[in-house]
Amino acid sequence: MRKQARSLFYYCGRGPSTISGYKASCISGTAFSLHNCGNRSARCPISTRTWSKRLFSFPDGRPSLTFPMIKAAYTRMQSPLRSLNALVIIATCVFGFQYRANAQNQTLEADQWEVVELVIKLPPSSDNPFDRLPLAQCAGLNGNAFAVPGYFVGNDRYQFRISFPEAGNWTVDSQDTNDAWEVSVSAANSDVLGPVVINEDTPQHFHYANGELCFVLAFEADWLFAIDLEVDGIKRAETLLRDIKENGFNQVVMNVYAHDVNWDKDPQLPAKYNFSAPKQWPYGGDNDNPDYSKLNLENFNHFDQIIALMNELDITAHIMIYVWNKNVNWPEVDSPADNRYFDYVVARYQAYPNIIWDISKETTGYGHNDMEYIVRRIDRLRNLDGHDRLVTVHSFSYCAKYPETVDFISYQNWSAILFSVMKDTYERFPDKPLFNIEHGGYEEGPYHVFDGDYEDPVACLDRNYQCVFAGTYSTHYWQDTSWNVVIWDRKDLPKSQRPQYELYRHMNKLFQDIDYSKLAPPENRLSSSGFALVSEDHTYLFYLPAANKRINTRIEPFYGKTMRAKWFNPLTGEYSKETKPVMEKWLRFNPPWENQPTILILQP
Repeated sequence: MRKQARSLFYYCGRGPSTISGYKASCISGTAFSLHNCGNRSARCPISTRTWSKRLFSFPDGRPSLTFPMIKAAYTRMQSPLRSLNALVIIATCVFGFQYRANAQNQTLEADQWEVVELVIKLPPSSDNPFDRLPLAQCAGLNGNAFAVPGYFVGNDRYQFRISFPEAGNWTVDSQDTNDAWEVSVSAANSDVLGPVVINEDTPQHFHYANGELCFVLAFEADWLFAIDLEVDGIKRAETLLRDIKENGFNQVVMNVYAHDVNWDKDPQLPAKYNFSAPKQWPYGGDNDNPDYSKLNLENFNHFDQIIALMNELDITAHIMIYVWNKNVNWPEVDSPADNRYFDYVVARYQAYPNIIWDISKETTGYGHNDMEYIVRRIDRLRNLDGHDRLVTVHSFSYCAKYPETVDFISYQNWSAILFSVMKDTYERFPDKPLFNIEHGGYEEGPYHVFDGDYEDPVACLDRNYQCVFAGTYSTHYWQDTSWNVVIWDRKDLPKSQRPQYELYRHMNKLFQDIDYSKLAPPENRLSSSGFALVSEDHTYLFYLPAANKRINTRIEPFYGKTMRAKWFNPLTGEYSKETKPVMEKWLRFNPPWENQPTILILQP
């Protein structure tokens, strides 16, 4: 788990001040906020938990704080202060920074990949404030440089969010004001993952920037943004996210906004689980009576909390910026209002290392069949995204036609011959990972939402294993969290009605024990049935669906030699005892468990 993120706000300090491991400075009277990812074992008493939330604001641009203001800030914090010392430290922070700083070349300290926020104030203008995108130029050692756009946060203030990709000394220069910062970036601890990347030597697999394998196991939760909109905090989202994280999922496929579904709703569905037609949306007004001239800051402040919590939990936010089939009253494509929203989302969230961009759910359907529009959106995104996060499109027809515009291929395929389709596509695109974003398996829940072709938990698990043994990645859908219906705490349900998330914890465990990035589907047939993966060091995995009673192998390099054999149980996560058979042509193996999927593992 990522170190607990913290956000502190200092304004116009006299100079550097170190408080509980934070070193703050301010140049040219500019504020900054720092998400600290320091020692995991240490907890700052003035943590705001996971999200970026300023403790104090100064409408007139000058610090002028009283104890009641400090107390009010305390009560706004979502995570309670842990000791009386916290209040003392807040007072020290505030009253130690009463004077405007004129000193130059002071240093802000941050860790590699943590999110730093820098605030500037632009002079009033007749331009729409949401259309003003100030620019910050970031320059490091050895010519490393990138630029990030700022975004409007209210009261003529604009914010840059930045996470630095490398340790070292960096400078940040606002191109629209005289503000400048020097940032000393420390190398991240070894357990900090960094963004998801694709390495040149393993182009069909995902890794984290720290070198660890990213075995993508995604979870669909389109309405995650909505489940806490009308309550205080984000406890519902946190409950759901922690649950899926504990069960092996490391990516959530989600919308920035979706309005409502087109299918009938279960009459037995409790209202508390129905999140159709949220009262907030990204623009002014509402979905029925939109004001496209402005964006809803309250809505984005809430979304910040979700993304920051996911970052803390090491869960990738696979953000679908648009969705065409969920009754959203989008503005005309390519219009100023369309660009206003799109640019703002990219500017505001690109710094989070757990971001993956997806232009739209159902990208080329439901009346939006202009692929050239998607090409233009991707080009626009890449010009705005100085952090260079991965990009895909929820449409195989688009990805297949314009593979050069995406970083990995997304595929929605429900075929009965799913393994063969995915394997053929894996071979068609040898230079990109392949991600099945929807395979037709929607695990059933207590309330009817939307039917897939497969609903039984084990049948849905089988669909995911078919994707994995084809060398690709997959997504799990539980009907009662994937769309407008969200049961955030499955423990509220009788055990017989709960989704079997633990099946995916076992899958994740297997491919952490055996590095998935070193495995690939074999070119030649290695068994009488089932599906195979093999590595260059001669590790062989054979997946047997529940109908398989046994398997016969033919591993020619080991005929007459001993191999180590054991079985993995996908339903319990247990391994069988190891045996050492002497290999021969069509050697038969019988799984120790009957009438369920099993996996045979053979190693030298």
